[in-house]
Amino acid sequence: MIKRMCMWLAVLGCFFSAGHGLRGQSLSIEGAPSDVGYNVGSIATLRATVRGLAGDVSQYAVFADIQYVGTTSVSSVQLDRQAEEKPGEVRYEGEWLIPTGAPTGIYSVTVRVEDRAAEEVVAKQQIRGFGVYRKLVRIARLTLDKTFYAVGEPIQCEVVLENLTERDLNDLRVEFSNANYPWISLFSTEAGSSAQPAENPELAIKVLQEKLKLPALAQVTIPMMPAGTAAFLQGQQVAVLGAGGPARHEKLPPPEVDTYTVAIWNADRTVLYDMQFTRPAIVRPVNRDLPKPYGRNFAHPYKSDIDFVKYRQFYAPGQLSSAITVDHARTLYRPGDKVVLKVTAKNVGKEAETSLTLRAKIKEPSGREFEARADKVINDLPAGATQTFEYDVWTIPAPQQLGVYSLTLSAAGPDGRQQAETVTEIAVNSMPASLLVVGPHEDDESSYAGLIRAAVEAGVSVRVAILTGGDVGACELYYSKPCGPNEAREFGLVRMEETAEALEHLGLTRDKVLFLGLPDGGSGAIWSPNIKASYPFLSIYLATDHAPYENVIKPNLPFAREPVIEVLKQIILDFKPAMIATTHPDERHVDHRVTNWFVVKACQELLREKKLDPKTVVLADDAYGAGGFKRAPYHYEKMTVFLNGEAAARLQEMGWIYQSQGGNLSEGMRKTFAELPREENHLRILDWQAHAGWNE
Repeated sequence: MIKRMCMWLAVLGCFFSAGHGLRGQSLSIEGAPSDVGYNVGSIATLRATVRGLAGDVSQYAVFADIQYVGTTSVSSVQLDRQAEEKPGEVRYEGEWLIPTGAPTGIYSVTVRVEDRAAEEVVAKQQIRGFGVYRKLVRIARLTLDKTFYAVGEPIQCEVVLENLTERDLNDLRVEFSNANYPWISLFSTEAGSSAQPAENPELAIKVLQEKLKLPALAQVTIPMMPAGTAAFLQGQQVAVLGAGGPARHEKLPPPEVDTYTVAIWNADRTVLYDMQFTRPAIVRPVNRDLPKPYGRNFAHPYKSDIDFVKYRQFYAPGQLSSAITVDHARTLYRPGDKVVLKVTAKNVGKEAETSLTLRAKIKEPSGREFEARADKVINDLPAGATQTFEYDVWTIPAPQQLGVYSLTLSAAGPDGRQQAETVTEIAVNSMPASLLVVGPHEDDESSYAGLIRAAVEAGVSVRVAILTGGDVGACELYYSKPCGPNEAREFGLVRMEETAEALEHLGLTRDKVLFLGLPDGGSGAIWSPNIKASYPFLSIYLATDHAPYENVIKPNLPFAREPVIEVLKQIILDFKPAMIATTHPDERHVDHRVTNWFVVKACQELLREKKLDPKTVVLADDAYGAGGFKRAPYHYEKMTVFLNGEAAARLQEMGWIYQSQGGNLSEGMRKTFAELPREENHLRILDWQAHAGWNE
C-alpha cells in the first residue's frame, strides 16, 4: 500500500531527481503529458525538462517510454529539443499516436536520457502517467428553452449528439427524464420480488428520438421539442438525484431548483453511451415567487433553513465546566476495558492555593447509578492554575450491558462543598478481532463510521476497501460543466482523497484504505454480462474498460466480475477479517447491491476453498432502500453500534469533508450535541454461507 501511495503522489505532480550522475553533475528530470487522458486514435503530447546536462546538449537523446501498467511491453518515443530554453535546463517534447485498438486504462511514462557518445543511459525518471479511453458518443450540447417554469408548463429541450468514431452508429435511443442516474432507479419500488420490474413513473421518461442514425465523425441535432412537464420533485424522488431536500409539507409548495437528464442508449436500452444533466431550472407555482430557492452548490435550499440560534450552543447550558475538562480522544469501550479519563482540573476560585477531590458517578443505560471505585485528589492547586492527570474511573465488567453511559464528574473543595461539575458520555460495544469495510463509493464507508471509530479507539485492526471511483456522482457540479472522461477520472481522484481525509478524521490512517477504481454505476454490467476478463465493461463516464488509476490496488483491473472477485478474495486472505461490513443485497442502487454480491461471492468461494472461517461475521447496511428487484434469500439479525455524543459529533464532522457529495449541505444542517443520534444500526447476515448463485 505504501508503494501505491507513493505512486499517487507522483500522479499529483511530485517529481523526483534522477539518481544517475554525469561528469560530476546532478541531473534532474520533470515533466508530464499535456493532458490527463486521451481518446484512442488521438495524439498524446509528452513534455519533459532536463536540468544539469553538461557540455554539448546535442549529444544527448531523450526518450519517453510508454507502458500499459501491469504489462512488460514498452513503446518509446524520441522527444524533440525545443527552441525555448533557460540557463541550465533543456526542454523536450514529443508525440505518440495512440493506436485505435490500444487497451484503455492507465499508462505510465518514464523519461530516459541517453548519452549518444558514451552509448549509455545517464538518467531515467518516471513522470505522471495518462489515461487512454474509448469514447464512442458524446452529448456535445444540451439546451433548455428557458430557466423559469410554472408547474404544469412544458419543458423543451435541444440536444446535439456527436459520433466520435469512424463508423456509423445506428438505432440510438435518446431519453429525457427527471434528474437521475439510470442505474439507481429505472424501476418502480412497488414491484414485488417476483414481479417484472416496472419503470419508475417518478422519472417521467420521455423518448426524444428512437432509431437515430449518427454518421461517423459527425454531429446530429435533435431540435428544440417538448421533453417533459415542470413539476415539484422535492420529497417525491427518494431514489433519484436532483430533487433537493425532503418534502416541505406545505399546502402550496415553495419554488425549487431542479435539473433533468438526457441519456443516449442503444435500441434495447442495455448499453448507455452517454448522459448529461441540464443546467438548473427554477420550478414554481404561478402565484408564488418566495422563498427564493438555492441549488445543491449552496449550503441551504432556503434561507429559512439557516440556524441563528443552535449553532451558538453546541452543548446544552451547564453541560461543560471551566473547572473540569475531559479529553475525548477515547470514549468508546468494550466490556472488560478499563475506563481511564484524561482530565484537566483548574482552580477557578479566589484562594491562592487549594485542593480538589474529584468524584465520578456512572449512569447505566437502564438508569441505574453507581459511584466510581475511588476518588481522585488534587493537592496544592494555585489560583488560576491547571493540572492534567489520569483518573481511573471504572473497569467495565465482562459481560456488561451494551449502550451509552453517562459519567458525572464533580469537584469538591477542602470543605467538601461542590465547586464544579461536568457530564460526559462513554459507549460500550462488542468489537470483532478485526474489521474490513467494503463500500461501493467514496462516502459509503460513512454508513459504518461509528463501527470504524469504535474499532480504532479499541485498537482493533481495520481496513476499508472502496470498489468504484465514484467518478459520476456530482461530477458536473464539481466542474460546473459537463464531464468528459478526463474530468471523470480526475473527479474519481477527488472523491478518493475525500474518503482518505474523512477516514483520517476517524483516526484511520491512509495506508489502511484500498481503492479498486471500478466505474461508478457499472457494477451491474460487471456482474453480468461482463464476467470474464476478456470481456470487460466499457464504462460510461470514464470510457475505459480497465481501472485508469495508478493509486488503486491493481491498476488496469479489468471491469469484469471474475477479476474483481479475485481481488476481493486476495484482500480478505491477506487481512483475515473477523467481520466484513458491506452493503445490503437488495438496494435499489445497483452499485450498492452488487457490492454485496461481490463480497459474499468472494467469501463463499474462499469458504469452499477452506480459506475462510465460516464464523466470519458479514454485515449489511441499507442506505437507499430496496428496489423492484428479486430479493435476496438471506436471514438477518439487527446489530447496533452505540455512540456517545463526542463520537457522534466526530461522525457529523466527517460528513462535512465530502464536499463534492453535499458536505456543504451537511455542514449547513448540523445538529447539536443533544440531537446527534446515539445508535448506528446494521444487519448481520446469518446465512451468507448459503444460497450461492441466487443472483446469477
